[in-house]
Amino acid sequence: MSAPVPAVPAAPAPGVSVGLLDRLRAAALLQSAVAEALRDGDLTPDRWRCLAQVARQPGASMSDLVETLVMAPATASRAVDGLVDQGLVYRGLDPADRRRVVLRASAEGRRLLAALEERLAGL
Repeated sequence: MSAPVPAVPAAPAPGVSVGLLDRLRAAALLQSAVAEALRDGDLTPDRWRCLAQVARQPGASMSDLVETLVMAPATASRAVDGLVDQGLVYRGLDPADRRRVVLRASAEGRRLLAALEERLAGL
């Protein structure tokens, strides 16, 4: 019987930055921790990001969200649809341009963000 070979981290492929790989791993771990923290609030990370941005920027349009959050339009649309269904965000018409739909966080949405803030701050 031969002795077990100790695990040695694999060398990165040529041209791959170890620092970049470490940051991507850290981002994936943080994303998992955020998803876990949001589970009690019945929010996905995408819904939370949209709700937080709408609360920060009342009157934002879907285009504003997509640009600010660097999110695919379909993803933002699904997230906002869910938030509207949950009563956390309202859609309305922009009084200055009635062709433009704007978003506002409801009182319940702002309360939920405040409740989640402490939990997320510890991450």
